[in-house]
Amino acid sequence: MTSSLRERRRQMLRDEILAASQTLIAERGYAAMSMDDLASRVGVSKPTLYSQFSTKEDLVVAMASQVVERLFSVLDDDSETTRSALDCLTDLLRTGIQVQLDQRFTAMQLWMPEIVHMLKGHPKHQEQTCKIEAVVVELVRRAISDGEIDPQFDPPSVMRIFHALLMSPNIGRLSATGIPNSESMPNTVAAFFRRGLEPQ
Repeated sequence: MTSSLRERRRQMLRDEILAASQTLIAERGYAAMSMDDLASRVGVSKPTLYSQFSTKEDLVVAMASQVVERLFSVLDDDSETTRSALDCLTDLLRTGIQVQLDQRFTAMQLWMPEIVHMLKGHPKHQEQTCKIEAVVVELVRRAISDGEIDPQFDPPSVMRIFHALLMSPNIGRLSATGIPNSESMPNTVAAFFRRGLEPQ
């Protein structure tokens, strides 16, 4: 029981540190955020902070993992077996857009070239990314096989379309048309994806 309570407290502290780091990154950017600032923001000593995350890189990997876990939690429920492959893909895309809109500035920072490069070199993140990619590829193939996606579309093209739309919240931020509605954008992108792929 004591061990379980200790673990819960440790997890709560990790979550608090991650939330504070997201706020600091949103305010200052990744490069300007320091571990000193983070320890001060959370109200912990530097040794306590370093016992959770030894480097800024560890923090970024943990933030990316949180985003990925939330993104793919949509596939973990029991309804996945009853939903069609295209339903799963559409829900996944909708959730991915919503996660990025909810964590607007942090999500933008995670796509910066230096952070993408850093994440590529991290084994845990690479493993997670490969698993995710395999799930999406399988859903695309299943949707084509089941006739939900027009068979004239090849899986590599569908995958690139999926990824391009997934990145859409971070594209065109200075557009003259203004900022998209965060409540309707996930559904708009998901509908665009679905209608464009369904057989005519």
